[in-house]
Amino acid sequence: MSAESVFRLETERLVMRDWRESDLDDFHRLHTDSEVMATLGPLKTREETAALIADLQGRSIRNGGYTYWPLERREDSRVIGFCGLDRGYEGPVVGELEIGWRLASDCWRRGYAVEAAQVCLQWAQANFPGERVVAITARSNQASRGLMERLGMKYRPEMDFDHPKVAFGDPLRSHVTYVKEMG
Repeated sequence: MSAESVFRLETERLVMRDWRESDLDDFHRLHTDSEVMATLGPLKTREETAALIADLQGRSIRNGGYTYWPLERREDSRVIGFCGLDRGYEGPVVGELEIGWRLASDCWRRGYAVEAAQVCLQWAQANFPGERVVAITARSNQASRGLMERLGMKYRPEMDFDHPKVAFGDPLRSHVTYVKEMG
């Protein structure tokens, strides 16, 4: 993507936009935070974080503009995580419109994730009318599960699955699925 943003969603406190090279430092800090990564997997190197940003930029191109966008806090322009939409590529959500988020631990319990996710759901409803939105997380990730419920998503136990990219025996392997009907 070019350095000039072509996508932008805003809330009172947050901006979601296209990824920039300058986002790497803030985003990498998040991926070296053991609290954040406790429900996501191993800590990431700077190179792995840069590769993730490149992957998210590629998804945006493939998806026609949407991805998991950087979540920039207005008060200080810090990238505190991401929130957005993609097409599911694992388990029972392959091809479905999937919402996801990731937030720096020092920003937890301040309402940022729900604020961003609500705007993403509004964007999804406007751009994909009638299409349901799914979300997945490790079974043990009670914070994300609680957010899914606050967003009006319903737990669908028949869609639970073992994540194929997580090793056998890893407690993060077992995943749950939540669904929000947008009709």
